[in-house]
Amino acid sequence: MIISAFLPYIIIYGVAVVLMAISMLFYGKGKLNDYIFWLAWIALLVFVGFRDQSVGSDTANYLSSFHHPESGYGENGDTDPGFLLYLYLSHYLLFDQGTLFLLLTALVGLGGIGYVTRKNSAMPVLSLVFFATFGTATIFLFHYLSAVRQTLAEGLFLLSVYFFLGKQRDEYRLLLLQDKEEEEITAEKKEELIPDRNIGLAAILFFIAALIHGSTWAMLPVLFIARFLKFKRWIWAAIIVGTYAFGVQSIVSVQDIVFAIFSLFGRSSDNYLARYGNYGDWGHGEVEMSLINPNMWPFCILALYLIFRSDKVFIKSQWVILFLLSVVFNNLFNDNIIWSRLFLYISLLSLFVIPNVIALQKKRWIDYGFIAVFVAYSIMRATKILIAIWIAPEGNVVIPYEFTDFTI
Repeated sequence: MIISAFLPYIIIYGVAVVLMAISMLFYGKGKLNDYIFWLAWIALLVFVGFRDQSVGSDTANYLSSFHHPESGYGENGDTDPGFLLYLYLSHYLLFDQGTLFLLLTALVGLGGIGYVTRKNSAMPVLSLVFFATFGTATIFLFHYLSAVRQTLAEGLFLLSVYFFLGKQRDEYRLLLLQDKEEEEITAEKKEELIPDRNIGLAAILFFIAALIHGSTWAMLPVLFIARFLKFKRWIWAAIIVGTYAFGVQSIVSVQDIVFAIFSLFGRSSDNYLARYGNYGDWGHGEVEMSLINPNMWPFCILALYLIFRSDKVFIKSQWVILFLLSVVFNNLFNDNIIWSRLFLYISLLSLFVIPNVIALQKKRWIDYGFIAVFVAYSIMRATKILIAIWIAPEGNVVIPYEFTDFTI
């Protein structure tokens, strides 16, 4: 009974350890890593896309909305316009077949991750290992087994960021050149150095993501603020440590602040943004604070590792700055799990920036050792969460895992 319940995750984490070793041992072996990457990505797609409706706290609710799109989603049938359109289109185009709906949703969410990983990560196989094991308030993989709307938006958002910033390696070369040049580099030269950048496509993808899940709009000011942050290592380190200390002391109730902000939009109204104010009422999402907070400290350690393994150019990368901001906001928005989920959009950038900083190092064995320990801890934490859910099912129930029987 116990073994059968945990077997899918035993396989996933066992394979993750093997893939991590392969990624490290065969770094630079393009063809081999390509084959393994696509096999691993397809395996994740099957795992997420062909799950039964019992897997994931919200899966059954989303399936109900898919079968009856006229009812919308949520307690009052209230949902974002982009997602409502998605429900109608998928309902009729997929012939009301629930498994195809979940598969399509997984394809969009994981498709964004897969595309950006393949294009932007120096170690794409390792990035998928991170996806299966990493997490802040929720493990990334567990999140993708439940949050249909947000994972759709996250996949599109990652694509938007990629076309907005271009490859991080191209950005790094541009920053190196800017560091050496006395004169400002022209916009034409920037486009030549980062050929994948496409501002128009980035804006369209972002807008679609925001229409599917309104929380995406919160990333717009973050993207804007990141353009002006050029801090040195010690300043970033002080911010990370300081916000962690501030967060665990619960000096300010972030939930009350967010409640007040959304009240400006008329929280009980049908306003597009106002409906998200109700998230602040979710008592079951409250986090019990302690000095060693497992929702916060792992990514703080990851951020400090990134800060001190970056050179003075890499630390200026917008990819890095956005990830560090995700850690800062996760530290500050700590008293309700729903607010930690808000910043998963940029927490997911850990999948790319960590492999890319490893690739910069000449003696990678130090980094490999750190990452191996971090992944081992992440697997232990995920296992602990699975055991807790199995013993007392609540929250995002992802165990026991069952594949669909195609009747949903």
